Amino acid sequence: MSLGDSWATTAGSTSKLNLMTVPSGSGAYLDTLDKSKHKIVVCTATSGTLTVDHVYVASADGTQWIDLADIIGGSGSTNVIEVFLGDPKFLDLALTKTQDLKKAQWIETVTSTGTIEDYTDGTTGERGIRLRPNGTSGASAQVSYPHLKLDFSKTAMFQTKLQIETATSMAFHTGVGADDITAADSTTRKFQPEFCTTTNNNWWLRTANGSAQSGSDSGIAISTSRVAIRVNHYPTLGTPETDLQVDTGTLLQKTTNIPITSATADNNLIKHSVKNSTAADRPIKTFGSRLSYTVSDNWV
Repeated sequence: MSLGDSWATTAGSTSKLNLMTVPSGSGAYLDTLDKSKHKIVVCTATSGTLTVDHVYVASADGTQWIDLADIIGGSGSTNVIEVFLGDPKFLDLALTKTQDLKKAQWIETVTSTGTIEDYTDGTTGERGIRLRPNGTSGASAQVSYPHLKLDFSKTAMFQTKLQIETATSMAFHTGVGADDITAADSTTRKFQPEFCTTTNNNWWLRTANGSAQSGSDSGIAISTSRVAIRVNHYPTLGTPETDLQVDTGTLLQKTTNIPITSATADNNLIKHSVKNSTAADRPIKTFGSRLSYTVSDNWV
């Protein structure tokens, strides 16, 4: 008989009780536990080597915690492709194919002297779309990806790569269900990385749940370097949460005004929108986006 046997077979003991229960606590606390005497734990606060709201299983040799999220798709478990095949509501949209990185594939909107250009980087050869306000203060340019809808009640991940040409005197919105840069902040459901140099030069994350909206400062400054933006949307947590990460900087965890119902408009799955606040051009280049998401019905 072993400690892993059922209660009907093995009498109770401290070791048996530990293996048959699910302790929870901060990552730092869970790291102190003897992994040979536990099986599954739940992290309630990010610290040590563990992350909040993740579930971990002790390795068979009792030397490490293994994140259950990392097991999916691994050897001997369900492959991620099999998960997709079994869920007709899950989509993975990768706008990095060359035809997707042409302005004609998007809804184009400009105000005043704004223009939109197909762009190829002269050094790397990468294709992108260049949004330009040009020389009139308050002019704008934006592209929106059309005819697909995301269900805000389901987990989603948004990623994009961008480059600001001059990191002053401008404002920018990107993300899912984002507002036009020329409009006031709305309560329309969204998760929207943004910056406005009138406020400060940092990346912010703005969310709205249909009745209220708010923005949170990541503390990470914008720059003229290429930047990777990632947003993870967790509407089903006990406290719904949407997270922003800029490159490998500190993760901003936002829990206010998180959208957890309804869907995006069919003309605004993804939006990139820029305007200047000076009589000088303030272009931004977009180099593709990726969105893993769920729809409300079987097919969009």
